[in-house]
Amino acid sequence: MGKGRHSSRPGRGNLLEYDYRPMAANMLGLDVASLDVAAFLATARVLYAVLGVAWLAVLLKIRKPWWLLLGALAANAWAWGVTNYPLLRLYALGPSRDRVSNVALCQVVAAGNSPLHTWQVGQLHFEPFWGLLVAAVSGWSPDRLLALYPFFALATAAGFALSLYVGLRPPGSARSDEAWSAWERALVAGFATLLSSAPLDFSSTYRVPWSMTFLLKPNHAVGLVLFPLVLRAFVSIRGWRGRVGAGLLLHLMGWAFILHMAYTAVGLAVFAAWSMLDRRAEARRDARDVLAVIGINALIVSPYIVMLLVGYPFLVKSPFQTISAVSPHLLETTTRSGWLFALGLWGTAVAYRRGDRLGRVWAAQVAGAFLVWVSYLALSALQMARERDEVFHWLRFLTAASAGIGAWDLAMRAARWAPRPLPAAARAAAVALLALPFTLPYWWDPFRMDSYFAGSLPPIPEWIRGPTKFLRQGTEPRAVVAGDHDFARWVGALGARRVLLGDHLHSPADRPRREALEHQLVTGAETGASWSAAVAYGVRYLVVTPAFLRQHPGATLPALQRRSDIRQAHLTGDPAAGFVAVFEIVPKGR
Repeated sequence: MGKGRHSSRPGRGNLLEYDYRPMAANMLGLDVASLDVAAFLATARVLYAVLGVAWLAVLLKIRKPWWLLLGALAANAWAWGVTNYPLLRLYALGPSRDRVSNVALCQVVAAGNSPLHTWQVGQLHFEPFWGLLVAAVSGWSPDRLLALYPFFALATAAGFALSLYVGLRPPGSARSDEAWSAWERALVAGFATLLSSAPLDFSSTYRVPWSMTFLLKPNHAVGLVLFPLVLRAFVSIRGWRGRVGAGLLLHLMGWAFILHMAYTAVGLAVFAAWSMLDRRAEARRDARDVLAVIGINALIVSPYIVMLLVGYPFLVKSPFQTISAVSPHLLETTTRSGWLFALGLWGTAVAYRRGDRLGRVWAAQVAGAFLVWVSYLALSALQMARERDEVFHWLRFLTAASAGIGAWDLAMRAARWAPRPLPAAARAAAVALLALPFTLPYWWDPFRMDSYFAGSLPPIPEWIRGPTKFLRQGTEPRAVVAGDHDFARWVGALGARRVLLGDHLHSPADRPRREALEHQLVTGAETGASWSAAVAYGVRYLVVTPAFLRQHPGATLPALQRRSDIRQAHLTGDPAAGFVAVFEIVPKGR
């Protein structure tokens, strides 16, 4: 691993047969055991630059904005493919506990459980839309879900770019020299995805937004995909039908990722207030539209808010929910972004000065995002500054998209000084060529810049694969598993089964009762009472590890194997050393 090579045995695999892939197969089922990862990444960066220049040269011949947009999509796909191709496991599955938990949230739904509950039995889900979407696309197959999951990152990155291109389109067809032309929107799509991250982000407080959003949390990226569509629906309001439609879209955004819904709502409120301050003739209409859309959204999404308050106590104060002393908060999203911030500020001003509703709404969204960022100073004082990275990423994407507007405006201004008129394709190609060295695939080196990448190079170890394969393929989908609280995340992510207790979710109110049940199961005390309690929770299996046994003095693996009320169903590892054992609870009276 020190030289960037895999050490697993070679093999061949099948894309849709995740569990049967040999240990040396990547997401495509290809043998990458002998791949020199460092050389592969270096070659990919050089090749990207060559292909990028060639692509822009073809643009001068084709002279169509769709070719520029296709180039932005291809560049995102290139970065995604380069990052995922060498990996012998799903990106960050293991190095990131959030990643394991997020996959588990989808797996239990794919196994047939309710999307309104997490992989900890009885706990309300805080992002039900994603689990339902992924399970449906996977055909309710946990095995297929594991095989398809890497591709959701590509889908959301491409979806965000396409959504910007479509969502920012004005009514009718705009010429190349008009606001929101197809050329400008193609640049906005490319800037938002490919320039939202910078080479030194990996060493800062908030790491690379592109990888931390699309690769690590495509569930949150769905909010980005919906965002331009919400803006388009709002801008197109002509009456109550439009208000209801925009409110429904905003509500859907909330089910996908409620923070993105909240940021958008703040931006809409800023839009109404800004319109009033400017004393615009349409200020009353703007205020009515904002109040109606936010009100409809709040009315429909209120059950979800209740679910969050019950299942995810995010209003609890914590000393960990404060801004880091080494983080210059007000500079993180301004001067630290360098030229991107300056160009994004210019693009925001350009959008607002256009005077059309779309431009004003866009500028208000950027201003609202910065307002939320500043408000975190107060939240930090209250020890409630949660999810700071999410609003940082949101700001970076909006700033980069605004930079695309600013770049196109400057290109049009520069063209006026040209000795002869420059076609739109030439202007767009010039902007893209200047931006090429700053785009993500040109400098992205996950081997040095992403600890999740390095941790994802080796395959999932057998002590995790074996027990979870048994649970996924050899147990009933509705079965609940008790036992080791750390291994519980793997039970959900790879075993596709719910657990009684997990260390990586919030503790349920009846945790003492659940812990008492586990103690009864592992020690054999009060077998009658333990059976009744197990039935109440749906517990059918018990996962035992040496660490779990140490928490229950007197319990040993041989003692468990001798009992008649439980039966060993699976064992991976050495009983005298490290092992994972799965015991089935024998029904009372059998």
